[in-house]
Amino acid sequence: MHDEYPFVIGTSGHIDHGKTALVRALTGVDCDRLAEEKERGMTIELGFAPLELPSGITVSIIDVPGHEKFIRQMVAGAAGIDAVMLVVAADDGVMPQTREHIAILSLLGIKNGLTVINKTDLVDEDMLELATDDVKNILHGTFLEDKPVIPVSALTGAGIAELKNELQKMTEKAKPRDRKGPFFMPVDRAFHVSGFGTTVTGTAIKGEVHEGDEVEILPQKVLSKVRSLQVHGESVGQASAGQRVAANLAGIPLDGIKRGDVIAAKGRFTSSNCINVSVKVLPDAKPIKHWQRMRLHVGTSDSVARLSLIDRTVLKPGDSANAQLITETPVATHIGANFILRNYSPLVTTAGGVVLSAEGERPKNKHAQKALSEYLKRLENDASLKERIAALADYKGEITVQDAAEANEATPLELMRAASPSEARGEIFIVRDGSAVILSRSRYAFLEQKLSGVLSSFHAEHPERMGLSAEECARALGISDVKFARGLLQLFDKQGAIVYKDERVRLAGFEPFNEDEIAAAAEAIKKLALKAGASMPTIEEAKNAAGITDETMQRVISSLREKKEIALISGTFICLKEVEMDFRKKLEEISGDLTLAAIRDATGCSRKYMLPMLEYLDGIGVTRRVGDKRIITKR
Repeated sequence: MHDEYPFVIGTSGHIDHGKTALVRALTGVDCDRLAEEKERGMTIELGFAPLELPSGITVSIIDVPGHEKFIRQMVAGAAGIDAVMLVVAADDGVMPQTREHIAILSLLGIKNGLTVINKTDLVDEDMLELATDDVKNILHGTFLEDKPVIPVSALTGAGIAELKNELQKMTEKAKPRDRKGPFFMPVDRAFHVSGFGTTVTGTAIKGEVHEGDEVEILPQKVLSKVRSLQVHGESVGQASAGQRVAANLAGIPLDGIKRGDVIAAKGRFTSSNCINVSVKVLPDAKPIKHWQRMRLHVGTSDSVARLSLIDRTVLKPGDSANAQLITETPVATHIGANFILRNYSPLVTTAGGVVLSAEGERPKNKHAQKALSEYLKRLENDASLKERIAALADYKGEITVQDAAEANEATPLELMRAASPSEARGEIFIVRDGSAVILSRSRYAFLEQKLSGVLSSFHAEHPERMGLSAEECARALGISDVKFARGLLQLFDKQGAIVYKDERVRLAGFEPFNEDEIAAAAEAIKKLALKAGASMPTIEEAKNAAGITDETMQRVISSLREKKEIALISGTFICLKEVEMDFRKKLEEISGDLTLAAIRDATGCSRKYMLPMLEYLDGIGVTRRVGDKRIITKR
C-alpha cells in the first residue's frame, strides 16, 4: 500500500501539448484508457493515476482534456484539484486553450501550482528561451506568476526528476483539505463491476466516508450504503477529502447515477434550482445581462442556468456581484464551491465564482430583493457559521433550528453551539420549545410589542382577570404551534417584558384584582361612610379601616364612583350618595337665609366637613354662593 496523502494535482493546457505523456513519464500510468482516445490521440475523459513523490508519499494526478470541446470534462476535473500543473509545449508556445484554462483555474479558486514547458527535445536553446518568456508573460497577474517554470521532455525523461522535486515542495507547502465535517464527492464516472454492481469514482471534496456508511445520492435524494472503498485501486476502510475515491454502492442500478451527481453524507446537503452566488466576469469577456441563459459547471455537473442579477441589469467585464443561478434542473452543490459560467452559444468561458448558499429563494418584490442583497453581502469572504446564522436570522426574521442547520450544512447541535455567543449578546433569540426557532432581534421586538398591545387592551377591558392564556396569546400573535408560543412567552418573561405565571400572561406592571375581594371592600367602605354621615372619612382613613392596599383602594373608589354610589369631596373625603342627599334635604328644610351658622345648626356638621361639602354642591350646581349666604338653585 502506498503512503497515500490526500492531495490532487491536475494537468491543464492546450491539446497535444503532451499532458498525458507527461503523466505517463511521472507515474508510469497511461491515462488514455479509452479506445477512442487511443485512436484519436487525445484525452476525452478524465484520467487518474497515483504519483509517488521522492519522499515516498503518494498523491493523485488527474490528466484533464485540453481540447476546446472537452472543456466540460476539464472543469469537472479541476473542481476537485488542490494544485495545477500547467503544460505548454516548447515548440507551440502559449495557445488559446492555455489562456482559457488559466482563466478557468483562477475562477475555480485554485491557488497552488507550477508550469511545465514540455517537448524540450523538439527545440533548441533559443526557442526554449522564447517559449519560457512567452509563458511568463501570459502568467503575469495570475496565481501562477511567482510559481516555478520547469522545462522537461516527457519523451526523453529530461527534467522529470527536477519536476518531481518541485511537486514534492508544492505538496508540502499546500494546506491540506479539511477532513472534518460531512462527506461530499461529485461523481465523475459510474460503471458496472461484474459481481459487485454499480461503482462510482470522484475526488472527495469534503469530509470522510467509511465502508458501511449510509450516503445520499443527489440531486435524486436516494439513499444507499457504501459496500466498499478503493483509493488508487487498493481497498481501504475509509477515504477522505483530497483523495481519488472509488465507491461501490448498494442497491443503485447503473442508470440510477451518473456524472454530475453527488455522493454525500445523509441529510447534510441539498439540491436546488436556485443557488445564491458571488459571480465575477473575466476582464476580456463580453458583458452578461440579467436573466442571460448560460452553461453552469459546478463540481462535475454541467447544466443550463439563468443568471439572475439582484441589484443591476448587466454585469460588465471585470465586474463582480452577488446573484442567483436559476437552473433548469436541480443541482447539488455546497457552500464555498467554485463554479464556471460559459456562454450558451458560442461556448466560451465568461465568468465564475463561489456558492454563497446552495439553496436560495427568489425575491418576490423590491423589499425582498433588498433583504436578499444585504443577506448575501454578509455571506461573502468565507463567513463563519456564527456569522452565517446571524445573517440568516436577520434575513428570514424567524427560522427553525432544523432549517437553519440544513441551510448551513450543519447539524442542529453544531448550529446551536455556533449560535450561542450571538444569543448571549442578544443579537438573536432562540425559542427551544416545540420546533426550536431562531428569531432575529427585530422579529423578537415586533412580537413583544404586538403582545404588549394585546395585553394592554385586555387589561383595560378585564381588570379583574389574571391575564390571557398561552393559547389566546398564540392566536393573537398568529402562531399555530402552542408549544413554540409557550417557549416564546417564557423568553418574554425572562426578558422582563411580561409575567407568565400559572398559565396566564400579563404585562409586567399589571396586578389583577379579585372582583369578590373588591366587592367586599366596597361594602365595608360604604358602611363606614354611612355611619360617619356628614363627618366624611378620608380615603386614607377608609383604607386603613378596611385593611386593604393602596391599589385595591384605588379600584374600590373607581368602581363606586363609576356606579355613582359615592362622590369624592375635595379629592379627599368619601361622601356616600345617601349622605349627600340627606345633607341637601336638610338645606332645603332651613327657613330663612342659608348662612354657615344656619347650615351648621341644621346639619350638625363642623366647618371641616361643611365647607368642602358646600363647595362641592356649588360645583355641581345644587347651590350658589351669594356674599356670605347661599341659595338653592336645584332641588
